[in-house]
Amino acid sequence: MKKLPLILLIDDDIDDNFFHRRVINKAGVAEEVAECHNGKDALDFLRNEGKYAGEDKPYPQPDLLFLDINMPRMNGWEFLNAYEQLPPHIKGGPVVAMLTTSTNEQDIARAKQYNIVKDYSNKPLTEIMLKEVLQKYFQE
Repeated sequence: MKKLPLILLIDDDIDDNFFHRRVINKAGVAEEVAECHNGKDALDFLRNEGKYAGEDKPYPQPDLLFLDINMPRMNGWEFLNAYEQLPPHIKGGPVVAMLTTSTNEQDIARAKQYNIVKDYSNKPLTEIMLKEVLQKYFQE
């Protein structure tokens, strides 16, 4: 399997992002791993706005997003609602995988209501979980 050009981590927990980045880098499945600490930052990243304005890639269009639910400023649900409103040339065609500590059945059911959400897993990300997502959605 060829490497994905970009995986985006959206999580306010810096330790989780560090660990998840290590898992992804160790697996060698991405050219680049970016991280945003809340949904608002992620939208700015995707739209090339705010602190991301003027980046090399006007619309980075990550192939895979790992999204937490509980974050300050803009949580995962609010991000998904805003993400659905983005024009296709900004959001691209990524796979969103919820990666959270929530085992709440209502959260799982709610995630299934979004067509873009393809996976729902509990933290931490493991290499096995990562490979399962990649095999399921990015197999050539």
